[in-house]
Amino acid sequence: MELHPILQEFLDTWVYPTGFSGPGYDFRMHITQRCIPAWNGMTISAVKAAQEDAKTPTREWLWSSVLAGYAGEGPQMSIKQMSTQLLSVSLEDQERYIDLQRMRAQQVWDEVKHGMLHADVLLRGGYVKREEDLMDNADANTLGILSYFGCTAMFPHIHPLARAAQHYFFEGSACLGIQVRMRCMNDSLDLHDNLSQYHEELMHFMEGKYQMDVYALTEKDQRAIEDTLDFLLKPWAPTLADALARAKQGAAA
Repeated sequence: MELHPILQEFLDTWVYPTGFSGPGYDFRMHITQRCIPAWNGMTISAVKAAQEDAKTPTREWLWSSVLAGYAGEGPQMSIKQMSTQLLSVSLEDQERYIDLQRMRAQQVWDEVKHGMLHADVLLRGGYVKREEDLMDNADANTLGILSYFGCTAMFPHIHPLARAAQHYFFEGSACLGIQVRMRCMNDSLDLHDNLSQYHEELMHFMEGKYQMDVYALTEKDQRAIEDTLDFLLKPWAPTLADALARAKQGAAA
């Protein structure tokens, strides 16, 4: 399989380099091989979508794209998602997973900032007069990405490391999608929406990498991550690109 250059650069810069060796790293390399085909397909789709958007004389695409971002990263969704996942670590395991808990607590704020950023773009673009207006739009409050809803509801009931699969796969997808927009687009609001998020999304991806390298040392721990990835990579599971495409169709209708 020929990899898209943006994906190859991401792999060489952020995926393969590591300061660790051992069962956690070996397991992550196995997970990486499972993620690469989906990452590659998502990157190629994102490039095609960006090239089409760049040719569009109006900003209709911006409304639907940013609206989907707000749906997934708006304050309400982010607080619910991250706060719920904090509960996946029992009191007895808090000391063992304190690094993971710190990272997740930071991500509550990161995601809320992303939601505020999307709202700022919609306000600057003249799509809404007030952020409160988005509460009247169903598309601003729902998104069919399993990492946000399917897994979120289950995290309090499964292994604390299950979150690693979501961080690694979906946040890696987010990093790739942002890189595509920054390289293929020359729209000031689109760049504002993506450039400001990149380093925080990268940190979230690196959390998943860290979780596996450091904590996924036994078959039991690794199984929890593998099972979650099985769920996320189901043939019927929507990718980020698919979700954005559906959001665009809904906005156009």
